[in-house]
Amino acid sequence: MFQNCEEDQFQSSLEYVTFGATTYSTIVDVGGSQNFEVVVYTSQNVGSDTSFTVSVDDSSNADPGSYVVPNSVTVPAGSNIGILSVTLSDVNLGIGVNQLVIAFDGVGAFAAGGTTTIEYIQKCTEVTGTLDFVFDGYGSEVGWNIKDSLGGTVASGGGYSDGQATASENITLCAGRDYTLTITDSFGDGLSFPADGTYTLTIGGGVKASGGGDYGSSETTEFDTK
Repeated sequence: MFQNCEEDQFQSSLEYVTFGATTYSTIVDVGGSQNFEVVVYTSQNVGSDTSFTVSVDDSSNADPGSYVVPNSVTVPAGSNIGILSVTLSDVNLGIGVNQLVIAFDGVGAFAAGGTTTIEYIQKCTEVTGTLDFVFDGYGSEVGWNIKDSLGGTVASGGGYSDGQATASENITLCAGRDYTLTITDSFGDGLSFPADGTYTLTIGGGVKASGGGDYGSSETTEFDTK
């Protein structure tokens, strides 16, 4: 029995196109934008400039204003590498990870690989603050949260102990941002019984929010970390 051992015996004729990685990560400067390059590969060098249509997948959670994705990517003749240049901008990025999922939409006779995801966040220079409480006697009624300018909750706490005299919370935020502090009371009488209590938010030695006494069910203060 004889076996053919020519080198190309098991060579596949399948042509495919795929992204260079399934996931990319980057950071966008506050108020800035950047071009981010996604590499595209074909299984072999193409004979002429070959374009592939791409689109933003519905599974993306990034704000449409924060990215610009070209409709196609071109692999130049004689090569098997193309570059998809995506523009990312600091538009409604919020505090979380923004996910931009890109898929091949038209590849002709080529087989298409899976999607690629660009994960990007707004650059953050951290600042620390302290939220101090002097309770009125019913700490179990007190809660609080801090939200960013897009309404995302960045820190929260509450449900202290009745009879607890004080509490101090360390908080980490981003410099140069706008936030909202909300203090709540589940009974609806604020920090007022049997004696008036207080709360104070301090960042970098400066008082950003303070209050106490009977503020009802909640009290909200806007502040910044500039």
